[in-house]
Amino acid sequence: MSFISFTFVFFLAASLILYYIVPKKFQVAVLCTANTVYYCLWNYKNLVFIVFSSLVTFYGAALVESLNKGLKEKKALVSKEDFKILKTSVLHKKRAVLSGMLLLNVGMLILLKYYLVIFSSKSLILPLGISYYTLQTIAYFMDVYNGKYEREHNFFRYYTFVSFFPQLLMGPINRYDKLGIEMSKEHPLEFDNFKRGVTTILYGAMKKYIVADMLVVRISDIFDPAYVNMPGAYIVLGVFMYAVYQYMDFSGGINMVLGIAKLFGLNMQPNFRQPYFSTSIADFWRRWHISLGLWMKDYIFYPLAFTKFMQKITKALNGSGHKHLARSVPAGISNIIVFCLVGVWHGPELHFLLWGLYNGLIIAVSDFMKPFFEKVNAFLHINVKGRAFHVFRIVRTFILVTIGGYFDRITDVSKCMRYMKNSVANFGNLRELFSVSSLSQMFGQVATINSQLMLVLIGCITVFVISILKENKIDVYEKIQSKNIVFRWLFYYVPIILVMISFTFSEADSEFMYAQY
Repeated sequence: MSFISFTFVFFLAASLILYYIVPKKFQVAVLCTANTVYYCLWNYKNLVFIVFSSLVTFYGAALVESLNKGLKEKKALVSKEDFKILKTSVLHKKRAVLSGMLLLNVGMLILLKYYLVIFSSKSLILPLGISYYTLQTIAYFMDVYNGKYEREHNFFRYYTFVSFFPQLLMGPINRYDKLGIEMSKEHPLEFDNFKRGVTTILYGAMKKYIVADMLVVRISDIFDPAYVNMPGAYIVLGVFMYAVYQYMDFSGGINMVLGIAKLFGLNMQPNFRQPYFSTSIADFWRRWHISLGLWMKDYIFYPLAFTKFMQKITKALNGSGHKHLARSVPAGISNIIVFCLVGVWHGPELHFLLWGLYNGLIIAVSDFMKPFFEKVNAFLHINVKGRAFHVFRIVRTFILVTIGGYFDRITDVSKCMRYMKNSVANFGNLRELFSVSSLSQMFGQVATINSQLMLVLIGCITVFVISILKENKIDVYEKIQSKNIVFRWLFYYVPIILVMISFTFSEADSEFMYAQY
């Protein structure tokens, strides 16, 4: 069910009306019902999977908390020696519960998500949001397991958090101690929430429909043909457009998700923070798909980095006086593993694994080589705090991210290698390739392309200006509200008109890219 469809608008309006007219203590019940209806409208047969995941982690967390409380109660009643034995026994039981939870939850994800590729099955429909809600439920269980907060005692409140319908398509991967706790509070109808929510939705719709949907078919024209002798100039143009498309599609969808949540008075954590202003690949991943990065850091990277094996490496390198290596080697190994998992999370195909490996290696190598780069900068008398160097780092990072797009977008690895080679060795004649006749042959009618390009430019310039303001810590919403009424109405109505115009020129199916994960 697309966010821009009469069915969804009717569903959302009905949910909001019920949410605000019922007594406040029943708001969670309305959300719970809305979530279930939304899921059933997609595919009611797959509802069992999200309920199963919720049940496993809910009762698993309850069992872990029960073991923890039992241990605390007996601490004052037994000797120190007996308490140590009891503590070891409880730890083994907790680990058994953890293993069972992971086996059931992750096992279900692996079976359902990777069965499609391994057995080339067309009959199995991937449950909506399984990649997102699986990580979300695991995070809840692990937080209770580690004593970060107490478990939720009401299953339906927990299920409402897991199944919250806006987040199912593309995330973000929310944490229970933030969104889950906020859901359990009462939310009065506030006009400011509606204004902020609608503004955020409009901004996301502009990104998605004015920019992303205008580019997606042109990108397919370059990367999807069976032949591999594509001129390098078109390929470079394609990966650049893909970088723009991917950000506009994904972040635009997330803006719409955050805006819908705001209509219910709920605040989700941002999933993007101007990623194309990043100064390194590591910085990029602190700004791109933030919730996935934080999940991987908290539940994969740190546990890996502090294993006995990694501690032995750290100790050995520290003992030999290599303090930088003692930190960078374990971190580098952990990062490579983490980003390989990030790649596999997107899908089981080899190109995703290579994309993850590419990102992990760049982060690991750049951290490992940091002292060398610092010496080079000093030798060349480069002002590393100057604006010029800052811009250079941003451009360099964008290029590195764009190169990663080869692995991400081109599903056939051999074709990917050929396209990368052509990008350098077979660039082609620019004047000939970008003539009207060549563009018409490659992409279709030039008049349509020009109209699409105009919309893309308007959208990109708007997003670029807003991103600069946000990068400088300026609240764009408050900035808009401080302007006169004419400017405010223009800000709302111009995007609506442009989105409606974009539907005339769109050749895409309007599905969100990250909905497939």
